[in-house]
Amino acid sequence: VSKKGIPVNPVIWEYYQHKIHSKAKMTALGAVMHKLCKIIFAVLRDMQPFVLKTPQEHCHQYEAGWLRQSA
Repeated sequence: VSKKGIPVNPVIWEYYQHKIHSKAKMTALGAVMHKLCKIIFAVLRDMQPFVLKTPQEHCHQYEAGWLRQSA
């Protein structure tokens, strides 16, 4: 929760913090908006509820699925 009591997605917040080190704040904000749009359309496409995953969890799931396909 932010200082004003607004809920914050920790994964998106970390992504934004990472982006502002190498880009202007408005450019980083645009990258966050783009990422949120991709998430929204993936939820609509897959017709699955949104599940908050860290990048590490996502990579682990991807690798596990890739290993099952190659076996």
